[in-house]
Amino acid sequence: MQARIERTSGDEQTAANGGGPATLVLENRFTFTDHEAFRHVIEDLGDRPPSDLTIDLSGLIYMDSAAVGMLLLLRERLDRIRIVLKGANTPVRDLIRIARLGTLFDLSE
Repeated sequence: MQARIERTSGDEQTAANGGGPATLVLENRFTFTDHEAFRHVIEDLGDRPPSDLTIDLSGLIYMDSAAVGMLLLLRERLDRIRIVLKGANTPVRDLIRIARLGTLFDLSE
């Protein structure tokens, strides 16, 4: 998995300290082997929480059930903000539907 956080705010101070909106871009494969790297992403977002978060899945080609668990950990850590899962391809979207993540996250094409 490749992950990067893009903080977007008109105010550089707000973007640097959290508080503004952010996008988490996930690319390639998101599997159990990524749990340590994703834990660091969760810590960074938890330490500097954005006002809302979009998780861009458009570059993700595969996601396993462990990745679903990691998204649930992120949801738990950022329990007070809106999180949108965006741009999933058909296999990833099917897993999101089967796991009923739409009850915890907003979904967007």
